[in-house]
Amino acid sequence: MLFPPAVVAADDDLAHRPVDFVQATEQYVVEEVMPHIPGAALAIIADGQIELLRGYGVREVGGNEPINRDTLFRLASVSKTIAGTAAGVAVNDRALQWQTPVSQFVPLDVKNPDYRDKITLQSLLSHTTGLMPQAYTNLIEANVPYQKVIGRLDEVAFICPPSTCYSYQNVAFSLVGDLLMAATGERYEDFTRRRLFQPLGMKTASFGWQAFTDNPNRATPHIKRRGRWTPVEPDRNYYNVAPAAGANASIADMALWVRAQLGQRPDVLPHEVLDQLHSPRVATSYRQAHYRAHPELRNIHYGLGWRVFDFGEHRQFVHHGGWVQGTRTEVLFNRELQLGLVFLSNSENRYAREVVYRFLELFTDYYRQVEAPILLQQARQAPP
Repeated sequence: MLFPPAVVAADDDLAHRPVDFVQATEQYVVEEVMPHIPGAALAIIADGQIELLRGYGVREVGGNEPINRDTLFRLASVSKTIAGTAAGVAVNDRALQWQTPVSQFVPLDVKNPDYRDKITLQSLLSHTTGLMPQAYTNLIEANVPYQKVIGRLDEVAFICPPSTCYSYQNVAFSLVGDLLMAATGERYEDFTRRRLFQPLGMKTASFGWQAFTDNPNRATPHIKRRGRWTPVEPDRNYYNVAPAAGANASIADMALWVRAQLGQRPDVLPHEVLDQLHSPRVATSYRQAHYRAHPELRNIHYGLGWRVFDFGEHRQFVHHGGWVQGTRTEVLFNRELQLGLVFLSNSENRYAREVVYRFLELFTDYYRQVEAPILLQQARQAPP
């Protein structure tokens, strides 16, 4: 189903600069992506500044309300980046350590008792618990309450000892919320609001189905039915695992989130915390990371709530994507380059990850044609 030209939210208060790859990325989204999906929002950070912050298309097919910078989206698994960062704050506060066993604070029964005390905060956040991949994700999708699902972890087989292999999780990952509550005395959601959302000025960021549905400026999820995008009621299921997939935010919020991850808010996120979160912890394959092969992409790892990879001549791009019914989200940045991208969409589409690749390709071309020659000339002119 093709859509009319994208509705672009006004953003006249932004002081744009002529950065070719920023303009080219937006052109790609407008011309190649938006004709095929209901709506989206895009943020681009270049040289540490928000160069682009816009909404495109409509909140719901059949309506005429445009997506703008404050439209609320489900973040899906991008929520994991928030949980990892909240844990980093608690570690910085000395309430926890990365090697704190989950069982020290939270009752935990597992199939192999020898492994119980070896499942740590770090292994939760790096998906290295050793449990079989996606353990009980099917129960979450069936809307089984989280606590009931946790109570059945003693039936799940291990595929390796904890901290020795990568195995993506949603249920086990969400134990970080229980661990934070036990260690800090605050509910995970309250701790995160107080220590992250509020000081960063993330005004619409929230947790849960109620917060999403109560906001009139929300991006309705869409799925394809008989070749047409169809609005659907947001499922409650993944909201039951808040650390793994239960957060909501606008593109304006997420631009602030990326700038904080770039190190621009050391009062909230000290650089040493960011170093820990963004460091590679366990190698993953293209398939495990849900990436398609690309000649410039290599050294794919998972950190703490983030994926990490190298692209072209640049190291340590940090990324996470999200997918729940009717929603696709992507966040990418590089601290050394002070570069970032956020793409939020209100449909299950194949374009979201391609926006990430296209942005990386456009930036790399720009860097090689513009930045690299300048740096080379400066190096030649520098005194010996």
